[in-house]
Amino acid sequence: MEAQPQIAVFTVPLNEWNEQRAMIHEICQKITALTNREQKELLTPKEVCTMLKIGRTTFERYMNDGVFEVVKINKQKYSKNYVRREHLENLIKNGIL
Repeated sequence: MEAQPQIAVFTVPLNEWNEQRAMIHEICQKITALTNREQKELLTPKEVCTMLKIGRTTFERYMNDGVFEVVKINKQKYSKNYVRREHLENLIKNGIL
């Protein structure tokens, strides 16, 4: 015999539930857009290095020299840097990289 799953029941006002559902739906859409490789707008340093066949040191130099327009998702001190795919493609198209 299979064990019956445990069930928890919560009572939440409908308007709060709808707000949470909408928020979860929006987050799911954003995650899907970020993880979809062909539509991915922001690239990680590792992805940029792989695309350009450069090392992390070269990436850091390009970033410090202003070759890459770096985007930070959070404005905190140690937040992760990203590069817009469009900006990178323009640099390649114009022969800068």
